Amino acid sequence: MSGLLAELFSSKLRAAVLGHILARPHLGFSLTDLSRLLDLPVSSLQHECYKLVRIGVLRDQRAGNARLYRPDPRCPLLEPLTTLILAAIGPEAGLAAAVEGVPGLELALVAGHLRPTRQDADPVHLVLVGELPLEAVDGVLARAVAVLGPHPDWPPIELAYFRPGEWAARRAAGNRYLSELLAGPVVSLVGGPP
Repeated sequence: MSGLLAELFSSKLRAAVLGHILARPHLGFSLTDLSRLLDLPVSSLQHECYKLVRIGVLRDQRAGNARLYRPDPRCPLLEPLTTLILAAIGPEAGLAAAVEGVPGLELALVAGHLRPTRQDADPVHLVLVGELPLEAVDGVLARAVAVLGPHPDWPPIELAYFRPGEWAARRAAGNRYLSELLAGPVVSLVGGPP
């Protein structure tokens, strides 16, 4: 086991790769993607990704001319590693990663106090606006719960999903629910302010 820990935590580059990929399990990243996003050389990333595949934390898959890297769901350390990564990057960055790259998502925001609080606190609302299949909505919610879920002091998270026309009509009509939702603190994740 100590050999595995040394493999996992012996490199800042490896930590950067893990931090980016594990926070976004719904996406696959090529070496070129990672190089651009992390501002690191492809040759160094290739070495790190190869090691992470070899030890079973990541899996790779061919997609055209690229090889995409994703978390390997068979890895027994995946859940605790992901929890560690999400705790390290913080809730706002974790929630932004949870909604990143979701096709059809036009607006994503968090309404409510995004900080540890008492158990009976008001929930945080994850607001999604777009044309999303049910599986995509469920996936976003599951990833959002993973960001806040392991911490008993975080407020509960609730989902508010709207199709774009419904969102626009409710906003134009001054809908009470939306007004209350947007009256408090709001963190924009996708699409700018509401």
